[in-house]
Amino acid sequence: MAQPGDDDPAIRTQILLAEYGALRTEVERRATVQWNVFALQLASAGAIASVAISTGNFALVLLIPFASYLFGSRYLLHDFHIKLIRRYLRESLAERLAGHVRWESWRSSALAAPATRGWFSVTGWNFAHPTRLAFEGVGFLGLATAALAAGYRWSRTSAPWPVVVGFVLGWLLGLTVVVMLDRAFRRASDL
Repeated sequence: MAQPGDDDPAIRTQILLAEYGALRTEVERRATVQWNVFALQLASAGAIASVAISTGNFALVLLIPFASYLFGSRYLLHDFHIKLIRRYLRESLAERLAGHVRWESWRSSALAAPATRGWFSVTGWNFAHPTRLAFEGVGFLGLATAALAAGYRWSRTSAPWPVVVGFVLGWLLGLTVVVMLDRAFRRASDL
C-alpha cells in the first residue's frame, strides 16, 4: 500500500540520506567497539602475564591464546559488519541516490592502488600488521613463553606425567585456536 509522499523524489532522497547517516553512525560505533576490544586484548594479555610471573605459575600464560582468539574473533566480527555496511553504501545506497554519495566508491578505488597493498602497509592484513600482531602475535608469544618456562622448570625438576600431559594438551589447544585466528584474519583480508 502506497504511503503519502512515496512518489515525491525529495522525500525519498531525505529518507535515503537519513539511512546513509544512520549507517555511517553504525560504522563509527562498530569501529569504536573494535578499538575497545583491541585495548581489552592488550590489557588482558598483560594482566595474565603479570599474574603468571608474580605467582610463578607459567601455565597461566596458556590462557593468553584463548583470550586472543575470543577477542580477535570479536574484532573480526565488527570488521566484517563494517565492510558489509560499506559495500551496501557503495553498491546499493549510492546508486539509489543517483551517484551523489561517492565516498565509499572513491575509497575502494583509492585502496585498490598497488601502493596501498605492500607488506608493511597500513591496509595489508599480513602477519606484520599491528592489529594482527596484537591478537595472533600475542597468542603465539604466550605459547612460546609457556613452552620455554615449562621446559626450563621441567629440566630442573621432573613433573608428574598427568601435569605434563595436561600442559601439552592445553598448549596444543592454544596453538589450534591461534592458527584458527590466523585463518580468520586471512579470510577477513579477502573481503
